Amino acid sequence: MTFDQIKSFYLVAVLGTFAKAAEQLNTTQPTISARIAALEDRLGVSLFDRSGHRVALTPQGRSFLRSAEKLLEIQAKALKRYGKGELRGIVRIGASDTMAVVWIPPFLAALRAANPDAEFELHIGPSYRLRDELLARQIDIGFIVGPISNPQMINHLLCDCPMVFAAAPSLGLHGRKLTPAEIDRMDIFTFERMTRPHQDLLRDLRKADIAPRLNPINSLQTTILMVRKGLGIGAVPLGSIEEEVATGSLVVLDTEFKLTDVRFTVCYPQGPDTHVPETLTERAIEFLKARGSSDSIKLLY
Repeated sequence: MTFDQIKSFYLVAVLGTFAKAAEQLNTTQPTISARIAALEDRLGVSLFDRSGHRVALTPQGRSFLRSAEKLLEIQAKALKRYGKGELRGIVRIGASDTMAVVWIPPFLAALRAANPDAEFELHIGPSYRLRDELLARQIDIGFIVGPISNPQMINHLLCDCPMVFAAAPSLGLHGRKLTPAEIDRMDIFTFERMTRPHQDLLRDLRKADIAPRLNPINSLQTTILMVRKGLGIGAVPLGSIEEEVATGSLVVLDTEFKLTDVRFTVCYPQGPDTHVPETLTERAIEFLKARGSSDSIKLLY
């Protein structure tokens, strides 16, 4: 009996198919089948009923699942206590557009330097899509707008990122305080409709009793480009435009009302084997602590 066999069994039990377990472990379905068959042979029982579309645990399988969880917990604790702290194999990291722009690149460089035997796979996208990937265990950890209200998820508060209005200096909107009436006449480029920052923006605009035309875009980089071109103003996280503000291609606008900060969390699935996401969470917090809080990132720990 090996931990590879036990982990394969656990994932098939949790995810419901051999194919999904194979995808999670970056291996083939025949390999998963062989591991399960070897485990069943060693235990002398059938762990799965394979007669349906989705495999189901047998009574013996349900009983062994509790033992498998305990064994994986022991393995994770041993790795954390006695291991060198290095990550190995493929590590799937999800990050929202904002996190990808603000601090993920230097964090990834630090991870690669400290973990030469690990391969880091980045999934960049809107937080609602990454939440689905986390629940399906398609990624190991997510740095996303949160927290996720789901008992299957573990959440750690990470940081708040202030949202600001920004514009190209050619529009001549900087150097004075803009009234809600002025904002009401403008086109605003921002996050897509299904995102929490978009909904927060709508709420902030309603409080100011205005309804400017919003232009949702599913790419933060494209949003910033549109604003740089002077096609409208942007409602974006301050940290995502630091370089543009420093070079003068964008200016932060002064308005009579404040936008709601975007709160980011580290999220990962509950389970007996959380060594990888726990290690990544600790590294991320250490990395951000070393950088310190700033106007664009307010640390929450």
